[in-house]
Amino acid sequence: MTTIASPDWRMDIPGPEPVPLLGWLPRLIRFVFNPLSTLESLRRQYGNMVRLGVGKHSVILIFDPEYNRHILRDPSVFYTYDLELVPVPFPKDSSLAHVTTGMPLMNGPRHNDHRSALLPYFHRKFIARYHDACVDATERKLASWKIGAVVDLRTEMEQLAMWLATVPVLGLDPEEEGEAIGRQLERTMKLLFNPLALLFPYNVPGFPYHSLLKSGEEMERVVRKVIERKKAEGLKGDDILSAMIQMRQQDPDRISEHELIGHTATMFRGGYNPNGMVLYWAIFLLGQHPNTLKKVLAELAQTLREDIPTTEQIENLPYLEGVIKETMRLFPAGTWTARLAMQPFELNSHSLPKGTWVVMSPYVTHRIPEVFPEPYKFLPERWLSIHPSAYEFMPFSGGPRYCIGMSLGLMQLKIALAIILQRYALTLRPGTVVTCEGLNAIRPKNGLPMILSQPGEEPHPTAFEGNVKAIVEFS
Repeated sequence: MTTIASPDWRMDIPGPEPVPLLGWLPRLIRFVFNPLSTLESLRRQYGNMVRLGVGKHSVILIFDPEYNRHILRDPSVFYTYDLELVPVPFPKDSSLAHVTTGMPLMNGPRHNDHRSALLPYFHRKFIARYHDACVDATERKLASWKIGAVVDLRTEMEQLAMWLATVPVLGLDPEEEGEAIGRQLERTMKLLFNPLALLFPYNVPGFPYHSLLKSGEEMERVVRKVIERKKAEGLKGDDILSAMIQMRQQDPDRISEHELIGHTATMFRGGYNPNGMVLYWAIFLLGQHPNTLKKVLAELAQTLREDIPTTEQIENLPYLEGVIKETMRLFPAGTWTARLAMQPFELNSHSLPKGTWVVMSPYVTHRIPEVFPEPYKFLPERWLSIHPSAYEFMPFSGGPRYCIGMSLGLMQLKIALAIILQRYALTLRPGTVVTCEGLNAIRPKNGLPMILSQPGEEPHPTAFEGNVKAIVEFS
């Protein structure tokens, strides 16, 4: 049903006012450099629906799960953001546009067609064939670890996550090729989320925006090289890239060359980026909660008996799954997301215009105490008895566009964590300052230095400092 938006809709919804002379710029800068505290502060001050405005763009922030449901269940009205929709002048036919034209950033019937074609490759029964590749990647990573050494857990787990994603998505050797592609992709994405690149979009040498466009060109070159190699070797594997290349060969109009490039880049990053964060934050949290770690180890000992988990056993590790979900709740891979209204709509009796940007925040919604009691505490056991909706617990988004890689990601995380936690005791180096940063993610700025010890040693928390204590409540 079409809704005619009230011309004074902004007055109906609470929110801050623009700063005299400077407008919304000071508030935008604060959000860019302190997104988490800004989002939480806005909800505390104005409630679950907040009105903003950035120039000519209408913006509302929503935090209530029911509001999330209203937006996410109707992707025909609320489009995900792509480079053509965001209020930054990215060149339409640039390499950057090509490598971001992936399925997560597509809209409409074409997105639906591509999604339905690839969905069978992420079915629970299909992904079981990647079990051995997950084990192999984890074993390769641990082969370089030595008892008594100090490793940067962020670096190590990001690398492992890239290796885990390489075989299912690209069908390539993780160490030789997958990591190189992932590193270039991360360089591009780091620039894409660089506040200065977004605030000053000038294609002038020396500006971050110029570096972003150049990095996009290199990323496209790398992806094209991978695609050509796959074609030359023959499309014999079960990987997603081979399936997409075959789709294009069978019907070039169904998937364009640029879409193939974009799908390859975005689906590969979608495979490793959230997994890397869950791996290092989960191990960090377990190290600071020794009683919780003991419960995980007891479950692994009872179910696996110091062995590698089989495909059947990973379905019977409820406490480990609780650890993973609780880590995702506290450290969601995307702390906020947005949709663009393609027509007027109504939300909570408010009539809003076409062109309104609706910003949702899994980070804030995951901390609503009515949904998750004691929301700042790390309590994996809560997942043994709760079953929140996809609009309350949002690490995989919700509605028709939920992440199709959800089952694969959970399988990879369970396998990797089960092996790591049985092989090593990991202790945060005393005195570490855990400073979190990120425009749309939560990452330890200076890494997570961990001391490797023999398993079986009595776990104990380590004294540390840092703004991570504003994200999680530690004893």
